[in-house]
Amino acid sequence: MSGSPESVGRYQIRRELGRGMMGVVYLAHDPDLSRDIALKVIQLPGGASAADRSAFERRFFAEARSAARLSHPGIVIVHDVGRDSRSGSLFMALQLLEGQTLDGLLKRRRRLGWTEALRIAERVAEALHHAHAEGVVHRDIKPANIMILPNGDPKIMDFGIARLEASRLTATGQFIGTPMYMSPEQAQANPVDGRSDIFSLGSVLYEMLTGVPAFGGESITKILLELMSHEPAPLVSHVPSLPDSIELVLRRCLAKNVEERYQDAGALARDVRELLGDEEPQSAPTSPFGAGPGDTTAEGAPLVAPTQAGTASSDAEWWTAATRWLGTERTAARRSRLGLAIAASVLVLTALVFLAARLRAPPVARLIVPATDQAIAGNDLSAAPELSPTPEATVEADQPAELLIDFEHSLKTGVFRIFIDDLLVVDQPFGGRVTRRIVGMEMRKGRLIQTLEVLPGKRNVRVQVSWDDNVKTERSQTFFNPGGRLKLKAKVTGLRKGLSIEWN
Repeated sequence: MSGSPESVGRYQIRRELGRGMMGVVYLAHDPDLSRDIALKVIQLPGGASAADRSAFERRFFAEARSAARLSHPGIVIVHDVGRDSRSGSLFMALQLLEGQTLDGLLKRRRRLGWTEALRIAERVAEALHHAHAEGVVHRDIKPANIMILPNGDPKIMDFGIARLEASRLTATGQFIGTPMYMSPEQAQANPVDGRSDIFSLGSVLYEMLTGVPAFGGESITKILLELMSHEPAPLVSHVPSLPDSIELVLRRCLAKNVEERYQDAGALARDVRELLGDEEPQSAPTSPFGAGPGDTTAEGAPLVAPTQAGTASSDAEWWTAATRWLGTERTAARRSRLGLAIAASVLVLTALVFLAARLRAPPVARLIVPATDQAIAGNDLSAAPELSPTPEATVEADQPAELLIDFEHSLKTGVFRIFIDDLLVVDQPFGGRVTRRIVGMEMRKGRLIQTLEVLPGKRNVRVQVSWDDNVKTERSQTFFNPGGRLKLKAKVTGLRKGLSIEWN
């Protein structure tokens, strides 16, 4: 389209605002409603057959109608769509906005402060949640399609345009736009849903926080290789001052497996909102290393079951009963100061006796650090000790049992925990070494060995492994014989990264 027309449809053209793959955007005036609008004029595919042009036009109106039914503060309003009777050009009349694109803002400032970046991501996620609930997927979330208003609020532009571009370029085999912000499934031309937009928003958030793309390269081929085979560098490698909890949310956005991503943009918006409130996200562990009793995922599934009845709960019951008893005595003491003095003395003496007994009592389990522990922690897989047979000797009834824990994994880093009757006895960071690389993917292996002494009797054993924003937990109950020896094997391996335990 050479030069600017005087009018398109009923709209009077003022000047050109910009050009893109799909056509030209003009500042235009609507005389019927006496307002200025942004008019996007679509260029039909050159050289297309009449049937292809007709199919493209039908798709244009269908996509425009879908975009027009979206009503959200974070989405640019579609006022009107139509076809110019003189030129035959298709057009879309859009809300005219003041501000600049996020792309332009990042070119000027390189990166944003983390609170500003999170606020933008939160509001874009809320807008996407609305669109996805209406059955509309954007397919092209990137900084150039996010307008930042003068007050800092973002608005998403160009809903449906990515699908139109796809239909326009399919026959020519051209690559559609930049793959920097595409999801892996979209880059492979597989079907996409709202989770693809979540991946793209994660890529945008990464760039807002660090000033560099999550998946970059000098060519489309290199970008696609990064996108399909590598994880972006940790945020702190670019900006050390960023809170660790942001990494957990971002990694879930950028999971290459769609089932491991946020399943809806509303959950992402909630987690980002909690980060802005200096709270841990619902979908991530309550600490960087794991979950506490009763914690749940964003979907409501328990991460770790609440603490069961045992020593800890008995202590709590004792203190609760003592407090109630003291309250009763205090009421009576209002009638008699002597009664209060006696009650307080009895309580203090009882507490001292209780605490002394607790201090004398041995712990239910304690860690024994083997001589080969460092070699094993360093992933020397041949250094694992073997359990020797129980020697022929007299065994005391209260003699501790020995528990050897052998943990194998295929993870980069994480934290391994063991609880005996809800007492944390192992809290060990671990790492895995790279054993081979296949098509850019790193295969890892690691092993951790720990030996415990456990008081005899029936014990509840809980194994917990946490890495990235994942927490896996398995429980078992077994009987420890005085002086006996048991071996517990735990594994986190394979593509699905499930935790399994077995006794030997």
